Amino acid sequence: MAVISKAKEPIVRKLISSSKVGVVVSAGKMDRAVKVRLASQEWNKKFKKHFPSPITHLVSDPQNSLVEGDIVRIASGWRTSKNIRHVVTAIVAPFGAPVEDRPPVLSEEQRMQLRIQERISKDVRAASRGRQVSLQRLARARRQGLEIPDLETAMASVRIAEELEENTKEGVKGKAAKAAAREAHKGQMAQLETNRKRMAAKTTAERDAEIELQRVRQQKVES
Repeated sequence: MAVISKAKEPIVRKLISSSKVGVVVSAGKMDRAVKVRLASQEWNKKFKKHFPSPITHLVSDPQNSLVEGDIVRIASGWRTSKNIRHVVTAIVAPFGAPVEDRPPVLSEEQRMQLRIQERISKDVRAASRGRQVSLQRLARARRQGLEIPDLETAMASVRIAEELEENTKEGVKGKAAKAAAREAHKGQMAQLETNRKRMAAKTTAERDAEIELQRVRQQKVES
């Protein structure tokens, strides 16, 4: 059994994956992510037969190449977030715009190169804080001839993510303020409508008595 030396040890491990075919049921609502439904069946003990039981996965779409209705092939073992563990590998049957008019789907080699670059950028940031594992991995990457970005370049993606998060928070706050203003306006309008109905229900004598009472109170205040 061959032993891989430390110098040739891969920067990012290649995980075992399985391939599946499904249909895109939601696209364009998330950046670089789509929802794919896979056909599946479930055995029913009572009726002793299989019934349709589709499975839905959140799938990474690095190039935003997919649209709703596409039949695609996805692979497992590609975790990019807490809920995304699959990645699109090919478009089997496009829906709508032809494949030539869309950004190309990344190949396995391109995805691995992208993941290695992201891993090295994370290690550069962690190495600046003195993390020994990151320092060792960066040394191994240099021996393999990989390009190591400087700290300023590695921090660029973090700053972009922070700006997007800040803009999202501001947008949420703005929406909440508008919703509160609408609710307050509804409350004021409802109160005015209630007062109008009360005034309409009163007799002429009651309205005259209220007006006289307000006039007397005003005179007392002025005196």
